[in-house]
Amino acid sequence: MRTLLALAIAILPSVVFAQAEEDAEHRADRARTEQLNRNAAAAVDRRNGANADAVDRYRDAQAAYRRAREEWRRRLAACEEGDDRACGPD
Repeated sequence: MRTLLALAIAILPSVVFAQAEEDAEHRADRARTEQLNRNAAAAVDRRNGANADAVDRYRDAQAAYRRAREEWRRRLAACEEGDDRACGPD
């Protein structure tokens, strides 16, 4: 029993030291991952800023298409109800 206790006491400092080294490695990995995430977020912000005009134009084109489609549906419904003015080209 004493031998087991002495062995445990002898091994304990090396286990604590190994754990401290592993923790330092994990902290370094976490710090590197956080830096990579910050770099990626900055790249996304730059990309989104550069594409802002294209995104705005696309959004405006989508809205214009939706309006034109709704107008076409309105005219189609009126034509089907017998309004001949709605059946012709603009």
